Amino acid sequence: MKEKFLCPSAPLYEGSKLLGVVKENSVDILSTPLEVDDVFMKAANTGKAAEQKFRFVNKCVKSGCEQWTGSECGVIKRVLTAMEEKIQDEQLPPCSIRPECRWYAQEGSMACKACPTVRYI
Repeated sequence: MKEKFLCPSAPLYEGSKLLGVVKENSVDILSTPLEVDDVFMKAANTGKAAEQKFRFVNKCVKSGCEQWTGSECGVIKRVLTAMEEKIQDEQLPPCSIRPECRWYAQEGSMACKACPTVRYI
């Protein structure tokens, strides 16, 4: 059976869905990712890059991504290393993509607790 995980920090490209809105120190994760159309894509790329204003979800492309280490996603690994134990007592936030999320599959609940702090890398 082929793995079909989603990347919760994908760039904006065809098939992407809006996962969250970047705030000053965090990302407000939407209860359900929203479909993105051409009109949104054009508007989102006005001014700053769309990924600086929004978080997107799309298929995890593994080795097709510069963040792939050869066996796992390097983004969440670096985030968790940097945060160390700062997130130990945080509650698990609600998430509609958790069953298919690459980060959750790789790092478990710690990835979910750190997720709202991650901006596009």
